[in-house]
Amino acid sequence: MSDDIEGLLRSGLAERAEAAPSFDDPGLADLAIAGAGRIRRRRRVAAAAGGAGLIVLGAATFAWNPLIGHDRGDGNLTAADTSTVEVQNEFAMEFLIQEEDGSYNVLDQNGNTISFGVDEPIGNVYKLQSSYFSEAVSDVWTVSFDGDATAWEKPSADETYTRISSAGDRFAMITPNSDYSAEDYELLDVSLHEEAATETVGFTTNYAVTLEDWDATTAVFTTDLNSATGGSAGAYWFNDNLSLGLETVSAAGFEAAVLVDTTDPNNVCVSDLDAVGTASEREQCGPADSAEIRAQMVAAAGGEAAADPVPLVDTVITKSQAEFEFAPIEDVDFGVYQERYENAGEFWTDPGGAWQIVGNRGEDTWLLIDASGEEPVVSELEPPEGAVMPILSYT
Repeated sequence: MSDDIEGLLRSGLAERAEAAPSFDDPGLADLAIAGAGRIRRRRRVAAAAGGAGLIVLGAATFAWNPLIGHDRGDGNLTAADTSTVEVQNEFAMEFLIQEEDGSYNVLDQNGNTISFGVDEPIGNVYKLQSSYFSEAVSDVWTVSFDGDATAWEKPSADETYTRISSAGDRFAMITPNSDYSAEDYELLDVSLHEEAATETVGFTTNYAVTLEDWDATTAVFTTDLNSATGGSAGAYWFNDNLSLGLETVSAAGFEAAVLVDTTDPNNVCVSDLDAVGTASEREQCGPADSAEIRAQMVAAAGGEAAADPVPLVDTVITKSQAEFEFAPIEDVDFGVYQERYENAGEFWTDPGGAWQIVGNRGEDTWLLIDASGEEPVVSELEPPEGAVMPILSYT
């Protein structure tokens, strides 16, 4: 965090609307500053993992913990051979295939081949509402379902990372500045491979807040609120006192911003933006599941005429809770597959939580964790010839 922000934290952040007390306790300020540092470190680790095609296991373990205790009588987990056709039929699973000449194709759920004109995709490949999404070293790509590819240059090949909205209809390129005090966001619609849609929107926020999800009217961020508020409900002046940059979110066309506490995800703050460049003077904070805060989310987003922002916020809260409330997946006993799991270099997790695939590129079989039923089952999946990875679908 910048020196100015640190000074604000030490001199009196987060005043209450009713009483407006000052916070002169240096210990409280230290907590808030340390919290922002934790956010920064965790974000950089997550971005690096995404670029390498890995997942941050702590954020996905909620889907796999029920594996504990499910065995076949000899202490080992149930095993069954699974074919490509089976996962295509059951999960509508698709695969990225590398041909002998080095080119890439998508094998879709119906067995059709779609040209994938990205020279060297890094990380995962995603299926969004109207296109496939991938990254190369210096570019972000969308590939339409008929194979037309379009690239956008990253602002920084080394620092820019990406985020996809949970609805699979938008994505963002995110680039920190040189001293990691702020981040620039460039938001794109997934239909941008179409020539008629070429405009993007952008904003710049303090590095202490991270965009997690968004729709047409509401942007949801995570940050450390508890260090400053102690979880107390009320009105606060975070945007003004900490220069969060919510006015730039407003100028980008958003009606509302919601801040979710990284240490207590049910603690949130709502800022009513006006979509022309100003943020509310005060953010109203409280339990996300309270009727008052939920009503404020709806009102800030534009009322009944706008999309209900509550499910969007709940999605971010659920994801954040998974990072703190569930044991690491390493604690699961995979029985006869334990060694293969431990030696795996790739972890591909379905955004909808129905499955996870573990393995290495080029292997004849991968491990499939099927979490779609009452009791998840581990089996060996035989991927199609030339398979590089499964496609992670938001549709």
